[in-house]
Amino acid sequence: MLLLRSLRARLLIIGIVPVLVALVVTAVMTVRSVNQFSESQRYEARTQQERDLKRLTTGLSREYAPLVGGLFIGKKNDVLQSVHLEAAYGSSLYFIATMKSATVNAEGLDLKKLQWVQPLSATIEKRLGGGQAVVIPAQYVPVTLSGDVVVARGLFPTEQSDFLGASSGLLVVARPAVQVSSPAGTLRRALIPAFAVGTAVAIILALVLGLRLVRPLRRLAAAARAVARGDDDVPLDTTRVDEIGMVNRAFSDMTVRLTEARDTERLFLMRVSHELRTPLTAIRGQVDALADGIFDDEVSRQTAYEAITAESLRLNRLVGDLLDLARLQAKRFGLEADEVDLNVLLEQVVTGQGSAAREREIAIGLQSGVLPVVIGDGDRILQIVSNLVRNAVRWTPDGGTITVSALAEAGRVWITVDDSGPGIPLEKRATIFRAFYTEDGTGTGLGLAIARELSAAMGGSVAVGDSPHGGARFVVELPCIRARSESVSATAR
Repeated sequence: MLLLRSLRARLLIIGIVPVLVALVVTAVMTVRSVNQFSESQRYEARTQQERDLKRLTTGLSREYAPLVGGLFIGKKNDVLQSVHLEAAYGSSLYFIATMKSATVNAEGLDLKKLQWVQPLSATIEKRLGGGQAVVIPAQYVPVTLSGDVVVARGLFPTEQSDFLGASSGLLVVARPAVQVSSPAGTLRRALIPAFAVGTAVAIILALVLGLRLVRPLRRLAAAARAVARGDDDVPLDTTRVDEIGMVNRAFSDMTVRLTEARDTERLFLMRVSHELRTPLTAIRGQVDALADGIFDDEVSRQTAYEAITAESLRLNRLVGDLLDLARLQAKRFGLEADEVDLNVLLEQVVTGQGSAAREREIAIGLQSGVLPVVIGDGDRILQIVSNLVRNAVRWTPDGGTITVSALAEAGRVWITVDDSGPGIPLEKRATIFRAFYTEDGTGTGLGLAIARELSAAMGGSVAVGDSPHGGARFVVELPCIRARSESVSATAR
């Protein structure tokens, strides 16, 4: 059973079965056609033999008819000798008396006597009475003539007016039926070795083709096992133009992406380890200093407490980002539906990132106008925009500019973050949203990935382009469902 489940066995079956079916169908149709042709030839030969025998019977009956009249006056047949006629025509001649007369008999005509097995039908009697030569069906013919064609015609002694219109007897001519040999048997015997040869050729071709198809699949399976062991350098023939080549190219692309994922994972572990170690080291240092009594005044101790709090918040944010990304990618992330004032939310983002921007003399501004109160998850919208602004602060040079703007219309809201940083090349605009990707090797590479996943979860998107400030522009598009109070207020106005 296991052998039959293999691809090679299935290919062998697929290759052989159609050929066998085609051979069988061809053989059956050929034998059938030959049989039909033989039957047609046999029918034509039988028909021609019957026509010939009817003509012969008609001619002989006309020769014997005058002799019947002579029998009534006691004159026997001394003119026609049946032995010579039978030899000449290859037929047997018989006489069947239809009159109850002792003078009219087969011996007087020098013919053999014959008797029907059963009385002839009225139709045959009528045709015989009309002077026709009639082929007698096999059910009326004696067993001795069962394989012959038998034709009968009446003998009319027209010389005697008393018997005009009535036959004195029947002249019966019998000849062995013509035999037409059918080549069907010979053809069947010839088809057996041809069928065997065809089957053998089909098996050989199926085996060869099966091996040619299975061999690259085995190489692909070996490559898959090698990749599973961690060996990504597996050569495959990606130049083939058939389906195997397509699979090889897809596998190679998958291997490249898998290698990149593994490298990204290693880098991520290194970065996460570094990001976790940094606040932990800072916290431990401050705790040790407090425990050793290094900070002997209240101001120093308060500064240490603030540093511990800041590093704890940083550590908490990192762990939160990791958990958020894992939930988003696993589609196990829940969203709240609260009233969100977008004006307040954006001001909160700018205020929250303002201190980091001021430290580097980066001008950060808000241009939003009057935005509606919408239904959504305010914390997650805040997280999306904060991640984008934090990314802009990171890449904007000292003394640069960051602008946060927003527009709400047609049931959608667009939040834009422009910066005057180096911008993002076209070839990297898809890569930057991959989890754990960082351009300079610092940070965790989770901010933009989380922003994109959160936007998608809310039915929106995040796009990147060129900013009028010369840097990058990130645009968040989200559905804008106005709060009921906002709708009532807008209607009143």
